[in-house]
Amino acid sequence: MRFEGEEQYRNRPLPTRTHWARNLEKWLGMPLNIVEWLGSYAIVRPMNWALRRLDGLSYKLEGTRLRSILQHVIFPATLLFSLIFGFYLAENEVTFDSILTLALVPVIIGLYVAPLERLMPYSRNWLEGGNDTSVDLMMFVSGAFWNGFAKYLMQVLFIVSLVEVLEPYGHGLWPSEIPAVAQVFLFILVKDFFRYWLHRALHEVPFLWRFHAAHHSVKRLYWLNGIRSHPIEVVGQAILFAVPYALLQPPTEIIMVAILMQLSIGIFQHSNIDLKLRFWEYIFSIGDNHRYHHYPNKEVGDSNYGGEFIVWDILFGTFHNPKDERPHDRIGIGTAPNYPMTMAGLLLAPFLPDQKVFGEEADEPSSNGSHGQISLSEPEQTKI
Repeated sequence: MRFEGEEQYRNRPLPTRTHWARNLEKWLGMPLNIVEWLGSYAIVRPMNWALRRLDGLSYKLEGTRLRSILQHVIFPATLLFSLIFGFYLAENEVTFDSILTLALVPVIIGLYVAPLERLMPYSRNWLEGGNDTSVDLMMFVSGAFWNGFAKYLMQVLFIVSLVEVLEPYGHGLWPSEIPAVAQVFLFILVKDFFRYWLHRALHEVPFLWRFHAAHHSVKRLYWLNGIRSHPIEVVGQAILFAVPYALLQPPTEIIMVAILMQLSIGIFQHSNIDLKLRFWEYIFSIGDNHRYHHYPNKEVGDSNYGGEFIVWDILFGTFHNPKDERPHDRIGIGTAPNYPMTMAGLLLAPFLPDQKVFGEEADEPSSNGSHGQISLSEPEQTKI
């Protein structure tokens, strides 16, 4: 028995032609499937119902001076608040290590950004995505777990010992004498240099792309799905960043503030808010430049690799953000329009020997337009 509208809350499973993987997804992945289903009823549907109450106000805001002002000030105001609040938390010795703090992060961000997406959407096609939010919340918890696992793995691989050897040298490298605000942005910029080359490799090396494809499987951009990453990518990134962190040795409070700043910038990287960012898009990896990064065709999508800053893309020739043009809202993987959307399917997909199966016709039609095949032609701009 299916209820009206039930199909749109069903995440697409692996194709039936992938017999062994489909059975793993169905039976061994049953706990994950149950959590997805529960998330639909406990979180996604009530959240969508509540946010739809803002649609009338959203249409009234269009073309108003208030909307224009908000489009210009939301990003810099959020950045400034995050910087000030970050130093306040650092002074009070608050860290992101506690489970309670970690659990509150998506709640606080969601309460701030989700209404803004509904009031000033870049694309109304991205306002709802079936049950993708359930999977993204599970990916958030998964990322926290695998980051913790990476710390133990580094001990096994003797990376911790290497870090301890490097540690005495790091204190002399970090410029602690410059203003604290400059230290925060310097730390993010240096970290983003390593992130840039890792991200570029994830796109250009076929084996690594298998794991990064989970992130690009999304059919819409909204505030939460920036954290959708395969555990292999999460662990690899944590290990890669361990050595430069140890070598630089910035103060703990600088790292704390930097993490909060990275979260704030990340909000606007994937958010479905129609902002007027202008010169900010030539400094940070946000807004339109990251929407181009999620294009289905590689000619455009293999660009704008920056995690927080976009300056490394500009320096190394991978920046793409044409003037007098705005990106359309058809995103995804052009060669794999039927990539799985279940949590279990996303975990299993990289290990399938034949990735072409995700480019074939779907096993069964879906009533959710966001799960249909991606057209590589330039669609008419859905605007907003």
